[in-house]
Amino acid sequence: MAAFAVERRMRSGGGADMSAGQTIGAAVWASSILFGAAWVMFLLRRDAAGRRTILAGWVVCLVIFGLNWRLAGGPPFGNMYHVMVLLGLCIPVMYAILTRRAEMGWAGAYFAFTAAIVLAGAGCMPRDVHWRRMPALQSPWFVPHVFAYMLSYATMALAFAMTVVKRVRADGGRHGEAARLLIRAGFPFMTFGMLSGALWAEEAWGVYWSWDPKETWSLITWTGYLAFLHATHDPRTARWADAAQAMAFLALLWTFFLVNLAPRLASVLHGYAG
Repeated sequence: MAAFAVERRMRSGGGADMSAGQTIGAAVWASSILFGAAWVMFLLRRDAAGRRTILAGWVVCLVIFGLNWRLAGGPPFGNMYHVMVLLGLCIPVMYAILTRRAEMGWAGAYFAFTAAIVLAGAGCMPRDVHWRRMPALQSPWFVPHVFAYMLSYATMALAFAMTVVKRVRADGGRHGEAARLLIRAGFPFMTFGMLSGALWAEEAWGVYWSWDPKETWSLITWTGYLAFLHATHDPRTARWADAAQAMAFLALLWTFFLVNLAPRLASVLHGYAG
């Protein structure tokens, strides 16, 4: 129904909007394919070709982001399709930064695969080319709040992938260390996202916290990662760290997907972000 409604709005906007939607859709899948090709190249240990291909996928994703911005008349962060494109844009940047600062060039396959899945997800989402920011989104907190959360979500997804590999491989020690590094890097962004959301809520609705489903599950997710970080600092609780991370990541998926998309769980105050 949602896809039909979007398609109807695109048709009502004329041939130009419909053409723009089709062009963006093709570009989204092209970016996903390029990231997927980079993943294969990394698996084949053709790292130089993998890095060039992931860069090509990122450039296509950047063009998509720019088109979304132009069509939305402002920062395109307001629906699931928009934020998944943003996720795809963040992941290669994270790979470049961590390769330079933490010698994680060996992890290219994980970053490329995650970016490919994210862009494939964006390709399956309705693309509302008429999307505009409603009054509740007309706030200086809009961009930093959404950007911080998307950066933290991308980081936590990669960390979970590293932990899964650590658990299934006998030589996965460096994957565990990479997971801890990623979570330590992403947790401050998640914290900022939650705090900025509270400030935004006070500005928009006059209350810092309303126990809206999105807020509640965001707090559960944040608490789960806080538990993971505490567990890793004490040898007596270290064995529970991976379980804490798994529960936190499940809460993250619930927050990002189900609270937005499931009709019975839809967030009232955050309904515009679905």
